[in-house]
Amino acid sequence: MNARHARGLTLVELLVAMILGLLVLGACLHFYLGSLRGTQDTLGVARVQEAGRLAMALIGHDIRGAGDRLCDQRHAVDSLLAERQRPFWRSFDEPLVGLAAAAGAGLVDPVLGTGTALGERLPGMPALQVWTVTPLALGVREHPASDAPVAVTGKDLPDLGSPLLLCDFSRTVLMRVTATGAAIGHAAPANCVGYFATGDACPTGTPARASLHRFGADTAFGLPQQVRWFVGNDDQGVASLYRQQLVDGAVVGGGVVASGVTGFSLRYLLAGQADYLPGEKIPASQWGQVRAVDVQLQLETSTGPATEARIVRRFQQTFTLRNRLP
Repeated sequence: MNARHARGLTLVELLVAMILGLLVLGACLHFYLGSLRGTQDTLGVARVQEAGRLAMALIGHDIRGAGDRLCDQRHAVDSLLAERQRPFWRSFDEPLVGLAAAAGAGLVDPVLGTGTALGERLPGMPALQVWTVTPLALGVREHPASDAPVAVTGKDLPDLGSPLLLCDFSRTVLMRVTATGAAIGHAAPANCVGYFATGDACPTGTPARASLHRFGADTAFGLPQQVRWFVGNDDQGVASLYRQQLVDGAVVGGGVVASGVTGFSLRYLLAGQADYLPGEKIPASQWGQVRAVDVQLQLETSTGPATEARIVRRFQQTFTLRNRLP
């Protein structure tokens, strides 16, 4: 090869090539970061939308079912529970109660404290307490005597020691399960008496046979639980919407439903009224007159460390209590 044609690149040519390469690399990096930010924005919007939809679906389900006792709603619930005078179980007659944003600790047994610690309600945020009943796929096979266990069919059996609601078209009873399986027991002392009496549910003397009740094929079974909704800090210190499930005054399930809450409001419609009112304007004696609840929720989240942009979404929906429809 001729030496004149074998020479390499000059320093100027090398620098020009490097600069052109850096320009191309910078353009590619710019487009990549733009695409990454777009992906983060899209994922952020999707997360906020999904969290908001889930929260509204769950709270709507609880509000619609508040106070639904499976059978005739006109019948009072006869509680046989030995601890029926405990504040937790006395609240069973109040299927929906709200707590005003400015109120202190208003929900008891257990007390829902106000503060910034994990599990406390943030100051300035309202709360909601409802009672729901989860139906069980059970049927009565035989109930030969009022003081005998109720023989059932089906596999959706209650746990031993759990509270149980059972009703037909003449009685609604809340009792403690003392035996489970092929037959459900309701013996004392977990219950005030070991039989089902008409009139006084817990008579001091032995009632006449004619006043004893037996459950038949039209009986429905359900598991009662209290549900609380409130805004509090999660384990990362982020304001979050909580849903707690309680049985016998203890939290048995639930947790954070949506994080990044910047707004949460509850307004209530009383029977015969046209305007929705905040919780602080509802007298304690009128919670039983609530027909519908307007829920508003605002969520905010960052789209990621690459940008300071914030995604804000607002959700609003009105839910009517099924058992209070005219």
